[in-house]
Amino acid sequence: MVANTITISRTVFTFGVLAGLGRHLWLDIALIFAIAFIIALDALDGYIARKRNATSETGAVLDTLADRMIENTFWIYFSVSGLLPVWVPIVVMCRGFGSDALQQMYGYPEVGWRFALTRSRWSRFVSGMTKLLAFTSLACALVFQSDWLDPMSLVLAFFAVGVCLLRGVPFFFLPKGTVPRV
Repeated sequence: MVANTITISRTVFTFGVLAGLGRHLWLDIALIFAIAFIIALDALDGYIARKRNATSETGAVLDTLADRMIENTFWIYFSVSGLLPVWVPIVVMCRGFGSDALQQMYGYPEVGWRFALTRSRWSRFVSGMTKLLAFTSLACALVFQSDWLDPMSLVLAFFAVGVCLLRGVPFFFLPKGTVPRV
């Protein structure tokens, strides 16, 4: 219950953050930290669910849904703001739809290189950190509008997209003889 509350709260918080950006410099600075907090909360909700032995299929689906909503909202926002090319949110969303659909059909990899890229702690940590760095640097570029922040945030965003695509690869290379769950 607590983990699901965190998941729902960070989703709602995302929309509040984006509604507040661009209104006042000090608020913008606070909201940049709030973006980092929203991304960090993704690790906390899963940790709490595991520690309290309160994991559930509903919680897992809710967490994935919240992750996609939050990430896609940020990618779209920064694209509409002119900081990212439009192909970035399109690629990230298509990868998410594709890998989520394949995961639904075949399940998550449980061993080997496919597990290491999709489900291992280090893979999830790297993914979360690249998004945290990309979204906070994009917000900084939007707020502070300096000549060096724009290209740096673009590089970090492209790196985060690369990690996203890499983590989706195993879903498109299923082991021979894999049968859909029905």
